[in-house]
Amino acid sequence: MLWGLAIGFLKSAIGPVFDFLNKRVDANARIHLSDNETLQRVGSTVIDGASKADELNEKLREKEGPFSPMVVCSILGFLAPFAWHTWQVCLDSSRWLPSYDFLFGFIPYPAVSVHIVGSWRVAALPGLFETTEHAVIQSLFIGASTAAAGFALIKAARR
Repeated sequence: MLWGLAIGFLKSAIGPVFDFLNKRVDANARIHLSDNETLQRVGSTVIDGASKADELNEKLREKEGPFSPMVVCSILGFLAPFAWHTWQVCLDSSRWLPSYDFLFGFIPYPAVSVHIVGSWRVAALPGLFETTEHAVIQSLFIGASTAAAGFALIKAARR
């Protein structure tokens, strides 16, 4: 009888603690299931958005046409020599040039070096190529920027 009273007392003292812990575990399990459902919904939404973005990108590529990368490459191929010569002329006429130096003999860091103006002796382009070079650079800064602004206005007007 004494043992029955002791066990009954322990059960009445510890029973609510175990009930509380069991309810807590059940609540955590429900939260975990809710989190999994939320992650599934978010994941499916992201996948749907990515597929729609892929469809829109494909439509834009169809409008662009196959010659667009070729046109860009040919323009850059035409402009590259003029840009290279212009950079040589501009850098050769500058007293200070960007360079790099080494800290502790092995850590590179940006620096500025003194340059003797005209020491590279960059030759002018022969004949009418000098005029052509100036026209190309002007068209790049004046014509291309005007064309870009015009395209932006046309796109804004279409929307």
